[in-house]
Amino acid sequence: MSTSSQRFAFSFLRDGFKFRLGRLYDTFWYSQSNLKWVLVFGYPAVLFWVRWRAEHQYKYRVYVADSNVTPDTTKKVPIWGKEYGSWSNGKPVYQQATATVQDLKAAVYGGKDKVPESVKAGCHGRMFEDTDNLALAVRSFCKRDPMIVFWDEVTAQKEVAGVVGGQ
Repeated sequence: MSTSSQRFAFSFLRDGFKFRLGRLYDTFWYSQSNLKWVLVFGYPAVLFWVRWRAEHQYKYRVYVADSNVTPDTTKKVPIWGKEYGSWSNGKPVYQQATATVQDLKAAVYGGKDKVPESVKAGCHGRMFEDTDNLALAVRSFCKRDPMIVFWDEVTAQKEVAGVVGGQ
């Protein structure tokens, strides 16, 4: 008796799938090495990093209204002596969900000691306190528009000058 092939009504699906899987394996194995490892490791790593950042950090856009409180973010290139990286309004700043307004100011100005005392933050005409949770303040006051404005509070300047002057 001769052996007959095992051909069934829908065996073409299995055969086609096995064929395509084999072609995909061969294409990957014999492709350029730089391309294949970027596709296997690089691309998923970038996707994971973007997804992790989106789930664990919040993005805030920071605008500075007064030029005298603009943060100094310029850096000099040691070889050419050229400055780059000046402040631009709308710069995104990423913060954790538990960050306070003071943490945002420290991130923008490069440290808590560099933040001017008269700088206030807020959005849509509402002022934030330094101890406010940033995420809750933005949710309450900004209504899904995380555009935070820094400005120089004149009354705070007078209070600071009065304390320094000894009055």
